[in-house]
Amino acid sequence: MFKHFYRRNIQKLRLHIVNHNDKVAKILQYISSILSATTLLFICFYYGFYFTAQQKVLIHYLISFSLGFYVFKYLINLFYSIPRREYLRNSIFEAIILGILVVQFLLTHIFNIHFHIFNTEQFSSYYILFIQIYFFIVSGIDILKGTGFLSRISISPPIMLMYSFLILIVCGTCLLLMPRMTRDGISFIDALFTATSASSITGLVTVNTGATFTMRGQLVIMILIQMGGLSILSFASFFTVFLSGSKISLRNQQMIKELTNTDSITESKFLLKEIILASFLIELLGAIVLFFYWRAQGYFITDVHTAYQAIFHTVAAFNNSGFHLWSNSVAEKVLVNDMGSQLFIGILILAGGIGFFTLRDIFSIQNIKERRRKTWKKLHPSTRIILYASLIISVVGMLLFLFLEYHNSLTYTHGFGRKVAASLFQVVSTRSAGFNVVDLSHFALPTILMFVILMYIGASPGSTGGGIKVTTAYVIYKSVMATIRGKKKIEFGRRTIPFEIVDKSYSIVIMSLMVIILSLFILSMTEKELLFSDLLFETVSAFTTCGLSTGITDDLSWFGKLIIAIDMYIGRIGTLTIAFALSKRIKEAQHQYPNIYLMVG
Repeated sequence: MFKHFYRRNIQKLRLHIVNHNDKVAKILQYISSILSATTLLFICFYYGFYFTAQQKVLIHYLISFSLGFYVFKYLINLFYSIPRREYLRNSIFEAIILGILVVQFLLTHIFNIHFHIFNTEQFSSYYILFIQIYFFIVSGIDILKGTGFLSRISISPPIMLMYSFLILIVCGTCLLLMPRMTRDGISFIDALFTATSASSITGLVTVNTGATFTMRGQLVIMILIQMGGLSILSFASFFTVFLSGSKISLRNQQMIKELTNTDSITESKFLLKEIILASFLIELLGAIVLFFYWRAQGYFITDVHTAYQAIFHTVAAFNNSGFHLWSNSVAEKVLVNDMGSQLFIGILILAGGIGFFTLRDIFSIQNIKERRRKTWKKLHPSTRIILYASLIISVVGMLLFLFLEYHNSLTYTHGFGRKVAASLFQVVSTRSAGFNVVDLSHFALPTILMFVILMYIGASPGSTGGGIKVTTAYVIYKSVMATIRGKKKIEFGRRTIPFEIVDKSYSIVIMSLMVIILSLFILSMTEKELLFSDLLFETVSAFTTCGLSTGITDDLSWFGKLIIAIDMYIGRIGTLTIAFALSKRIKEAQHQYPNIYLMVG
């Protein structure tokens, strides 16, 4: 009798779950989204403004309530999930986070044991902020998926990329304007300039980052750098692939496959996850190495301060952003005269600037095994082009810099070996990273012109660096040489480079030059007291997201700063957006007009 009663009620319960699963899930999604947005706003105000003790208690209660709701939501979803084991497998990370929250609540409020992950006030509650932001993002994605908002609108990856960066810059500007983000306040144009520079991973600054911003403000800048660095492949593609699902258009599919250099959307989805994971692993390893090295050198007072410096500058170096927190004296001690720091930071710059696809092609275990089995199988042609071009540019640039600046800016560096190391680091950094070990204001005019060329060429495609990319420069070079030699085909390693790629390369170069020339024209009218060579250097540095400066950034007018900020934004999204736009397939007419012959050259 009891067994029959039990089975009957279990069946009723299962039927109830099936009938109400979707309704309950939608209700929870909407509540979670509204609560997350509200709580995140309160958290921003809590960390950005000054409050009384009573106001802090109220905000803590609101945050605790939202986190408690996440626990309730997870248990409800677990109850309505069929099968539950699959739900647990797919949400293991959320379960761990919620478990930590429950344990901390029990220890604090039940057993009166105060639990802190870090022993300092600055770090003690930041993990709560991370948890809240994480669940806010998850809730937002769930809402967008559930409502099908993105599937109903026609938006291409280039437009999505533009909007993503604009939103990132606006949010960063608003956060940096909050009172607790700076020590003595900051103007709107300086906050906008800093947020744009960090989001575009440029590194140009109008104020001293370490002296102007508090730790909270510096953390905001670091987050902007990280999000801006990953955006090269994640922003547009992530939203298009993960949120649009199977309804993504064929044209957008083609764009994403061309961007990620893959054969299918499924492979692109896997690759994007791989990129994010690899980026964080490289940054983690770099931070650990820098921490122990700087700790051994005794550059900073405490281990916490050393760890913070290591994390910030690892993120800045890997994402090819020239931001640093040092004063001139500390920078001279840590970077200028320390070959070990130059080596480790230089490796991080190369890892971020060489491109994920290149690193994957070289170091992937699967590719290594395949090359061992098939000795004839070589690296991908694009990888070989990137390696050859990068090596030639770095060596030639180092020799030229050593020759031009040996008795000029390099006089501050003692010893021939240190001069060679400084020259190599400076040339590698100039291509996109923006760190400097010499005083650029002392450069001779030929050196400035050489650096303008290096910045304009930039880093590799699919990397965190900027510029027109070395592959674009190589294609242009091969095209010119083919024209000179009267060849109708452009070849590399028994492969033919299609003219479609050549056309894209020329378009990128011409459009980028148009932006640079227009910006330079405007700046030459608004900044009449500054040298033209300095304005040229600043404009190219901004557009190529390099971040080096001859020292005129602070002297720009508010309108000049705005022009440079626009250059940084266009430079970050420009070449990628152009490549996407040129990928649009237009149905051409079948007829052809007669040829016209023009005199050129």
